Amino acid sequence: MAQVSLDDKRKHKEAGDFFMTGKTHFRNKDMHAAVESFTQAIMLRPEKAEYFYNRGNCYNKMGETQKALLDYSMAIRIDSKTAAFYEHRGMCYKKLGNFEESVKDYTNAIKLESGNGNFYYNRAISYMCLNPPDYDKALDDYDLAVKLSTAKYRPLFNRGNCLRKMGRVAESITDLKQAVELEASKPESHNNLGLSYLEMNKLDDAVEHFSLAIQLDTAGDTAIYYNNRALAYLRMEKYEQSFADFDQATVMNPNDPNYFFNRGNAYLTVKNVEQALSDLDEAISLAQSIPAYYHSKGVAFQALGRKAGAIEMFDKALALNPKYVPSLYHLGLMYHSE
Repeated sequence: MAQVSLDDKRKHKEAGDFFMTGKTHFRNKDMHAAVESFTQAIMLRPEKAEYFYNRGNCYNKMGETQKALLDYSMAIRIDSKTAAFYEHRGMCYKKLGNFEESVKDYTNAIKLESGNGNFYYNRAISYMCLNPPDYDKALDDYDLAVKLSTAKYRPLFNRGNCLRKMGRVAESITDLKQAVELEASKPESHNNLGLSYLEMNKLDDAVEHFSLAIQLDTAGDTAIYYNNRALAYLRMEKYEQSFADFDQATVMNPNDPNYFFNRGNAYLTVKNVEQALSDLDEAISLAQSIPAYYHSKGVAFQALGRKAGAIEMFDKALALNPKYVPSLYHLGLMYHSE
């Protein structure tokens, strides 16, 4: 065994001291000082994976995701047998929108620690973010996350949302009701349970939970809850309440095109076509790449007998998505009527 020189021993001690100082700064939430200390430790002992890993954690907290990813990659290059290194790099890939690489990293973490429910939970989220989403694999992972995790709220909440997206709405409601029981004060759980009730056309239940989400919200997400309750009221033909909620949503967040789009469609329902066009124009001005917005504007023109305008809007929707069925159908009807 090669002997360690006195100079190396000194470097090792200095590096260890810098490392421990960095951890103290990290606990005290002084990330800039922690980065400086971890960097000094790395300069003295660049072969230590945990030094790169801990500096990566600082960068992650600071929102410098690319730097964090590079440090986690260095940690993995030095030590490829530590699950946490893959887990944290997977988080970075997820933040950066590279969901394929995120799935790979969580898979490597699972190979090293197959009993960690958090790894399955995070891989499930990445599966749902793929284009197209892989809901079946996500569901398998959520099942394992629910089974293995001590804290079950998040796995149940997200499995419920996954089930709704798969069309298994009754099962979704079961999971989301359990999530609400575990965290009754979280507005998001009531909102998503409301969405599942809305899909099942259980409108009174949907309104109840959207209302609870509105009452409980402290994070500034209330606009979406008003929007969702407005959709429920619209189906119930409670138009006054519906428009009041849509109005509130657009006031609270005037930069979300969906609120104007939904209110525009509500105006179409009550045959207030001019007001519908105003809202649909606002939605399009905020987001020019959504086929549904142009389609609804085409329907509004159709209702006014403005055939050329309707055809133009349906064509715009199809230019964005040539397989957009509603516009194909309406366009076919219009040409057939000639």
